[in-house]
Amino acid sequence: MDAAFSTGGLVGHLSYILLVASMMMRDISTLRLLVIASAIAGIAYDLFWLGNPVGVFWEGLLLIVNVTQLYLLWRQNQNATFSDEEKRLIATRLKGLSPGRCRNLIDMGRWESLANGSVLTRQAEKPEFLTYLANGTASILVDDQKIATVNAGHYIGEMSILDQGPATATVVTTQPARVWRIEPQKVARLIQDRPTIANALQAGIASDMQQKIVATNTALKNGNHRSKTTTDKS
Repeated sequence: MDAAFSTGGLVGHLSYILLVASMMMRDISTLRLLVIASAIAGIAYDLFWLGNPVGVFWEGLLLIVNVTQLYLLWRQNQNATFSDEEKRLIATRLKGLSPGRCRNLIDMGRWESLANGSVLTRQAEKPEFLTYLANGTASILVDDQKIATVNAGHYIGEMSILDQGPATATVVTTQPARVWRIEPQKVARLIQDRPTIANALQAGIASDMQQKIVATNTALKNGNHRSKTTTDKS
């Protein structure tokens, strides 16, 4: 018990506590920083209190690997460059995501220029893409009746991509448009394998949906107000 709570014992405990804490992190940079701190504490414990060169070697190797990976992440962030339309996508729908991860996500999809009348989703069919409308406008049709307009800066097909169900409406561009698209299979892989990127994507989708709901409620309220005013006048 005395050894367990001695200075050396506490350093050894700290090494394992930091390692366990790192396994709880979803952000890879934070995870690697905690592993580096754990390795440094482990090296000190093995070197000064245990005199264990084997432990120092393996802890040192763990330290080198994670410092190298952290440096590569830093370089990736430093080297990431974006076009103006990509910067708008990041600013509106990928807030909080590092430049390197934004670059990774955007490169998983593709940019396309679409003609007027291009169909983005079809009612009762699964969308082929999650689409971000960078420029242009699109009409939302339910049973061939226009119910709303989507302006630039919004996702299209997001609900169907997340719940893997059919689209509830047909969406058609009403002028030449510029879009970024990503396949649902890639979104599913992100959710499974790249939680940090997936979380940022889902947060952007949630923000987009909230804005659409507010806009719809405002339009309905204004429509009801105009209807009431017309009735009062008559």
